[in-house]
Amino acid sequence: MTTIEGTHAQRSSGKRVAYRIEYDVTGNSIHFRAGFGGGGAPHEGQFDFDPSHLDAEAAVRAFMQNHIDKSDWDVAP
Repeated sequence: MTTIEGTHAQRSSGKRVAYRIEYDVTGNSIHFRAGFGGGGAPHEGQFDFDPSHLDAEAAVRAFMQNHIDKSDWDVAP
C-alpha cells in the first residue's frame, strides 16, 4: 500500500491533528484506510477516479481533504 502522512489544523480550535492514509489502486478504483491522531475510529472505503485527469495520490488527497472539511463542520464548538 502507498502511504500519505500529514497534519491538519481543525477549523474550530486550530489544533493540529495527524493523519495517515494507506491506499491501493485497482484500475479506476482506490481503496483506502485512514487513521487520525487523537482518537477516533479509522475510516476505510473505496471510490472511483479518472486517471486521465488526476493521479491516484492527488485523488486521495482531494477526497480526504473533503472528508476532513466535512468532519470539521460536524464538530460542536
